[in-house]
Amino acid sequence: MDPDERQGHAHAGEQQAHARIAAALARLVKHDAATVPHPYLTRHLAHHAALGETLDDSHVPPGLLPWISGGRVRGLLGLSPARRTDRAWLTAWAAIEPYVQDADLPSCCSSLHLAYTALWFPGVPRQGLPREAAEFAGSRLRVLWSRWAPPSNVLATLGRRSTSLAAAASPGGTELLVVGDESGGIELIDTAGGTAVGDRIPAHDGEVRCLFSVANPTGEGTLVSGSTDGTVRVWDTIRGTLLDRMTFGGRTWTAAVTGYHDDAGTLTVAAVSGEGAVKLWREHAEEVHLADLSAHPGERAAFALALAVGDDGRRLLIGAGRTLRVWDTTDHRLLREYPVGAPVRCLTDTTAPGRVATGHGDGSITLWDTASGSRATFRGKEEPVTALAALRVDGAHLLASAGSGPTIDLWDVDTGHRTGQLTGHTDAVTALRTISADDRDRLASTARDNTVRLWDTHAIERAIRGTATAPAAVAAAITPESVDPPHLAVNYSTAQTQVWDTLTGTVTGSFGRDSKHASSALGWAPEKEGRRLLLWAASDHSIRSWDPVRGAAAGILLDGHSQPIRALASTAARDGRRLAISSDDFTVRLWDLDGERPLRLWRHPYTVRTVAAASDGVTADWFAFGSADGTVRLWDTPDDAHGRVLYCRQGIINAVAINAGSSPLPPFLASGGDDHTVRLWDLCTLAPIGGGLRGHTAAVEAVATWTTSADVPRSYVASSSRDGTIRVWDAATSRCVLQLATGNPVHTLSVRLPGDSVSEVVLAMAGEAGVAVLELDLEDPSPANEAVRPL
Repeated sequence: MDPDERQGHAHAGEQQAHARIAAALARLVKHDAATVPHPYLTRHLAHHAALGETLDDSHVPPGLLPWISGGRVRGLLGLSPARRTDRAWLTAWAAIEPYVQDADLPSCCSSLHLAYTALWFPGVPRQGLPREAAEFAGSRLRVLWSRWAPPSNVLATLGRRSTSLAAAASPGGTELLVVGDESGGIELIDTAGGTAVGDRIPAHDGEVRCLFSVANPTGEGTLVSGSTDGTVRVWDTIRGTLLDRMTFGGRTWTAAVTGYHDDAGTLTVAAVSGEGAVKLWREHAEEVHLADLSAHPGERAAFALALAVGDDGRRLLIGAGRTLRVWDTTDHRLLREYPVGAPVRCLTDTTAPGRVATGHGDGSITLWDTASGSRATFRGKEEPVTALAALRVDGAHLLASAGSGPTIDLWDVDTGHRTGQLTGHTDAVTALRTISADDRDRLASTARDNTVRLWDTHAIERAIRGTATAPAAVAAAITPESVDPPHLAVNYSTAQTQVWDTLTGTVTGSFGRDSKHASSALGWAPEKEGRRLLLWAASDHSIRSWDPVRGAAAGILLDGHSQPIRALASTAARDGRRLAISSDDFTVRLWDLDGERPLRLWRHPYTVRTVAAASDGVTADWFAFGSADGTVRLWDTPDDAHGRVLYCRQGIINAVAINAGSSPLPPFLASGGDDHTVRLWDLCTLAPIGGGLRGHTAAVEAVATWTTSADVPRSYVASSSRDGTIRVWDAATSRCVLQLATGNPVHTLSVRLPGDSVSEVVLAMAGEAGVAVLELDLEDPSPANEAVRPL
C-alpha cells in the first residue's frame, strides 16, 4: 500500500469515527430545548458531525441549537449554504446566529422557530404547517403566517459603525476580514464563521478612515491604518501590536493608505493626507515627501491613493486629486499625469492589468488605462461614489461600487455596463473589499446598519442574472380584535397594497398605486356599523380608503397636505372617530372620520415622523406627534391650542405609541429614538416611567404597546430596531421578556388583541425582508424560562 493510499484509509477511518461519535452524542440530546444539555454536546457535537461529514439535523438536533453560542454552526456550515432539507434547522439557525449572541434561551428558541418557519414555509398559514413548525418546544411564539426572508450572508453584527475594510490571512491560512470603526477601533473577523479573532484594538483617536493589509513573504500580515486623527499606524495583524507610527503635520487627516514589500522584502507604506500630501515610509529609513497633489476645485478635500499593476507587470502608485498621477514604485519617478473631470472620492486597481478605476463625486466611475491615459466613463446614480472594489467572477472583470445608499452596483469593466445590483444592507454602504482565496473572489461590504456582509460568487451571479427578489414591505397593519378572521394590510415598495387573510394565507384584496414611491402611512379605521376600512396615503398627498369586504375603494377622501404624507393614526374618541395625519409639509391635521371634515391644523418647525392616537373612551383622548427635533408634542383634545411638549433627549423620534388600557400603570406613551432607547412617559404628569428601555444597539424604528386582559392586567411594549431585533418589554419592570432575532430591520409593528380566532396577543411586523404575523405567549410558565444559556 503506497503512502497516499494509507493516508486515504486513515482519513476515512477518522471520518467514520467522528460520524459514530456524532451519532452517539445526538442520541443524548433531548427533543425539548428546555432540558439543559451536557456542555460537551453544545461545544463539540456539531464539530464531530462536520468532521464525520454528517452535519445535518439528525446529528445536530434542533433542540440543541439554542444552546450553541459563538457562531459555531455558521463556521461549520458556511455562509449562504446550499438549500438542503436535511439541514433545514441548521440553515435557519445559521441565518440568525449573529443576532442572538446575548439572548436568553426562550428568545433563542423563539428566534429559531420564526427563522425555520419563515425560511421553509413562506406563505403557509399555521393550520397548514407541519407539527415541528407549528410548535417548537421553548418558543414563546406561534407563526400564524409569514413571508419573511431571514438573512443569508451577514458575516457579523457590530456594536459600532464600521468605516473601512481590509482582507488579511492568518499564519494558518484562515481568511480574515479587518474592520475599522468610527470610534478608532480595529477588529478582526474570521470569514468562515463571523467570529471575532482576538480583542478589539483601540488603534486611533479618530475614525479609522482607511485600512490596507500587506502580506509578508512568511505569510504573516502587516496592517496599515489611517485615521481622522492625522496618523498612519502599522500593526502586526495577528498579535495586534503596534509596529510603527507616522504623522502628517498640521491639522489634517489621513485620506488613504497602501503598502507593499519591495524586491528586498522591505516594507514601504504610502499615504495621502486630506490636504494632498503624499508621503512614503520605509523600514529603517527616513520618510519621503513624494508629492503634493493639487486639490480639485469642485471638492478641495477629495484625494485618493492606491497600488496598481501596469500592463507590463510593473508595480505603480496612483494618486488622485485635480489630476491622476502615476509613479513607478521602484524609483518613485512620476511616469504620467492625466487631468480629472469630477472630484475623486475613491480609487482602486482592477483585475484587468493596466487599468484602474476612480469613483467621483458626481456619481460617475472612470476606468483609466494607466499607460495611455485613455478612459471610459460609467454613468451611475447621481449620488457620490464613495467605495469601489474589483473582482473577477466566472471570467468576467467586475467592479463593485457603493454610494450613499444601501445597494451595491456591479459593473462589467470590459463593456462599461451595469450588470447587477446587490441588495441586503439597510443603510448606506461605507466600505467594500475583495477577498481572494482558492482562485475565487468574494466581496465583503459594511454599512451604517452595523453589519458586515460577505457576497460569494453565487450571490453575485444571481445579481447579474437579475434573479428577482420579493419586494420589501414598507408598512403593515393588522385588524384589531373585533374583526375575524384577522386581516393584514401590507404596502410594498412596488407601491402596491395587498390585504391578506392570515388564517388562510390568501389575498382578499389588492390595489395598485399611481406612484413610484410607496408610503408608510397605512392603517385601519375604527369600526363603524360592523365595517372597518383601510386608510392609506395616495401620491396626491390625500388619504383614501379601501373596503376589504367589497374589494373596492370606499368613499373617504381627505386632502389638504401639500407634501407626501408620512404617518397616520386613528382612534375611536369619546365624540367620534378621529384621524391624525402628519406630512412633510411640517403640519399635522386632525380629521373627524364620521363627518369627513377637518378639525384642527397644527404646524411644526420640524418634520413630524410619527403619530399616535388613543382614547380611554371615558375621560381622555390623546394625540401625539414625534419629531426630528427630538420632541413629542401631546394634545389631549382638538381644542388644546398649544399642547404639551416632551423633551425626550433620544435624538430623532422615529416612533410613538400610546397605551390607554387599564393596568397598574397610568396611561402612558412610548417613544423610540435614534439613541437606541425606548422611553415611557406618564400621560397625566408627563413624568418618565422608569429609566428607559435599553438593549438595542441601533436606532429604534417602531414601537407598539398593549395591555393584557388577564386577572392581573400587564402592559407590554414591543420595539424594533435597525439592529435586526424586536424586543418585548414588561412596561412595569422595564425588563426585556423576549428578544426576537429577525436579522433584517422591522420598520412597522402593529398589535391585535385576543379575539375569537386567536387566544393571545398577535404582533404583525414589516420590513425589507417582508412581513410576518406572530402570536405571542408571554406568560409561558415552562422551565425553559428559568434556564440560563451560556454565552
